[in-house]
Amino acid sequence: MATSRSAPVLAQPSSYHPPPPPARPAISYGDRDRRSISPIPEESNPMGVIGFELTVFGLDHHSPDSARDHLIRVLNDLRERHSFPPVNVRRGDATSTLDYAFIALSSTVTGPRPDLLEDLRLLLNSLPGLRATWRLCNGPDRTRCVFFAFPSDSEAQSMLDPLREWFRARRMSIMAERTTHPPSSSQTRISFDLFDGNDVDCIMREPPFIRGRTLRPGRPRFVVPLYGGEIAIGGIAGLGNVESSLNLHLRQRYGHDVIVGSRVELDDDVYCAVLKDWSTTQTFLRDNQNGLPTEWFLYGVSVGKPTLLFSFNTQGAPPNPVSRPTAFSATDSTIQPQLDFFSEFGHFTSTLNTMFERISQAEHRLEQSNQALLGMMSTQYLLGDCRMNLLLLTNEQDRLTAQHDRYQDQLDASSDPAAHQRLLLALKDIEDRRRSVAAEIEQVRRETQAVRLSLNTHDHLALPSVPAHTVPSSASPVSVAPPSPPLMLGPTCLMT
Repeated sequence: MATSRSAPVLAQPSSYHPPPPPARPAISYGDRDRRSISPIPEESNPMGVIGFELTVFGLDHHSPDSARDHLIRVLNDLRERHSFPPVNVRRGDATSTLDYAFIALSSTVTGPRPDLLEDLRLLLNSLPGLRATWRLCNGPDRTRCVFFAFPSDSEAQSMLDPLREWFRARRMSIMAERTTHPPSSSQTRISFDLFDGNDVDCIMREPPFIRGRTLRPGRPRFVVPLYGGEIAIGGIAGLGNVESSLNLHLRQRYGHDVIVGSRVELDDDVYCAVLKDWSTTQTFLRDNQNGLPTEWFLYGVSVGKPTLLFSFNTQGAPPNPVSRPTAFSATDSTIQPQLDFFSEFGHFTSTLNTMFERISQAEHRLEQSNQALLGMMSTQYLLGDCRMNLLLLTNEQDRLTAQHDRYQDQLDASSDPAAHQRLLLALKDIEDRRRSVAAEIEQVRRETQAVRLSLNTHDHLALPSVPAHTVPSSASPVSVAPPSPPLMLGPTCLMT
């Protein structure tokens, strides 16, 4: 008779004296893969938490407690061979069966000590099958999440089972799912957490085609922290080389050695940095809790308020677009006389705002052009596949016709009853196959015609007319008609 396995107890050291904090974090800010993700922000859940925790992936996931119990057993085994501080282990979720759990330092360890957790993270990453990272945000992990938005609850519920079946047919294992209503949108969102991050990338490349339409997937916005206490400043896209400018101001105000490393993520929209210690990080955030000094930027441009990257991710990494005010600060005495001169006539502010608007329009038109070209190329590839499939099916039809004629001649010449019966059965099978192939040929021809019609809808690239009273430029952006969605065909046309 099988007996239930008791939950393991996390072993803690009988006495532990942490080493002094390092002068600077021992981390590397080398080359990294930068990630461009869905521009739709995930639902925000602002919480006043710091986020000095680790997330450990690759754990057992047979029940809601199995990942936590597995991690406890791993830590107990490590403690027999290595020394590390007392920690607490928590489940990723109370009801879902997840493959990860969280680690935090015990309250007996004084003060935030990201260096101790970083040492433990590296130790866990040396074990086969496990992967430890700094915790991304409050709530469930979002690194393997994909979601679909629907205009109403009823439509979302009607698509839930077909989506599950679509995942199951492609052997994509769902770890958890949830239905939410983001406060910034009137839509209903179905989110899926998958076990394999490669499946998420595959879905983004090849979205589901269900009930005659393509469901456009989205991903949460986030930046994976490289170290505990990393800071983030959003809304810097389009401002040039902001990273070097922010680094310069930080060094001038908080010391030359203040920055351990910095980076720019999310399509150059978010500045992230690790400062030399937690005390300096607190001072920086407290000094700039209402925003960065206005003198750090010309023309009154503002960016997002500095915050911890953990909190920034918890809020959904909001885009926080750059503001473009109509009034300008007089902090730079060298340009103030010129600003005064232009402001007397109101031309400078109007011209600058018009220029910003024209830049935004050019970026939008360029994006439309790129989408149209991608749609046209995709449709051309589909047309080539259809033609190839039609050729293969026609050859198969000719082969079956020749085989039918050959068997018919043998039947006419045969006097053996047994051979006569075999030939009749063979001819019947060939007739069935010929009808099937003929139906497939007709289907492919219809789909080829549909692809051609779709290709014609993309053939509308044209130069736009230049609006009157706009800022002159050396070249006008290309305008395109809004592209039609790529035509998605059934399995017959995509046969190889």
